[in-house]
Amino acid sequence: MDFSVFKQFQVTEGSRVQFRAEFFNLTNTPSFLGPNTNIDVAAGGRVTASANTPRQVQFALKYTF
Repeated sequence: MDFSVFKQFQVTEGSRVQFRAEFFNLTNTPSFLGPNTNIDVAAGGRVTASANTPRQVQFALKYTF
């Protein structure tokens, strides 16, 4: 689930500043890959990786004139 928040501020008559906050994978829910199929090693049958990226947050400031 991704989420964004935007807010614009009027600086002068012809210019604006926009603040933006974006959240990717907001709930930080993991999606695991399949278990290790090689049973001849110590990690046999273990799930050792996830298929998605962890939560990321991004902030931006944009000036329009």
